[in-house]
Amino acid sequence: MHIDFSGLFHQSSKDRSGEGGVNIPLDSSLWPVEWKTLFYKQYPRFKTITLGDARPRGDLSNLIRSRRSHRDFAGRPLNKARLGTLLKYACGTTSEEENGYHRAQPSGGGRYPLEVYPIIFVGGDGIPSGLYHYNIKEHGLDALWTRAFVKEDIAELFTYPWAQNASCALVITAVFERNQMKYGERGYRQILIEAGAIVQNIYLVATALGIKCCAIDGVREPEIERLLDIDGFSESAICSLVLG
Repeated sequence: MHIDFSGLFHQSSKDRSGEGGVNIPLDSSLWPVEWKTLFYKQYPRFKTITLGDARPRGDLSNLIRSRRSHRDFAGRPLNKARLGTLLKYACGTTSEEENGYHRAQPSGGGRYPLEVYPIIFVGGDGIPSGLYHYNIKEHGLDALWTRAFVKEDIAELFTYPWAQNASCALVITAVFERNQMKYGERGYRQILIEAGAIVQNIYLVATALGIKCCAIDGVREPEIERLLDIDGFSESAICSLVLG
């Protein structure tokens, strides 16, 4: 018998006041401190490579019209300025405001549950090939593991052969508790909406920078999560893109 789990979850995560759904006091002084704390994932034991900012150019309407999914990658490295621009305007800090930092993407309740891990297949410009974590507070790359990637290695992570010619991949993960400590099951919806906003940002900034980009669903999540050293439950890969 087929069970429609997505339908069941969609129903169970509806906000039914008084039926065990989301119950958030309007008075924010009554919120627990965890709801008002922004959590950042950092790797203080590892070296952080500072990124640049090349400021994308282009009219927004033209960028939206020009946005495409490309699969014909040349395998050339991305320099620090272009990669830094891509990450900053996709999911990074774009301005400092009176009540904190403003980021490129909307986030339900300002919880920011998502993390981005660049996997650099073709190194260059001071960024060796390897596995990195985007450190939002420092606007840099935490170097988790520098290593060479051959096509067979990439094939173990992504099923489509064209991904093997990409310069890098961006894996977006969710730390679920950041949202769900406040919003319960409904927080999962917000996580997916935020991921979609980041993906579209990546597409538009990549288009402005002349970088080819494609979201990819042919992902071997268990292999990806082993590479990232995450458990797949408290933090799990939810979407990926390849670029070049």
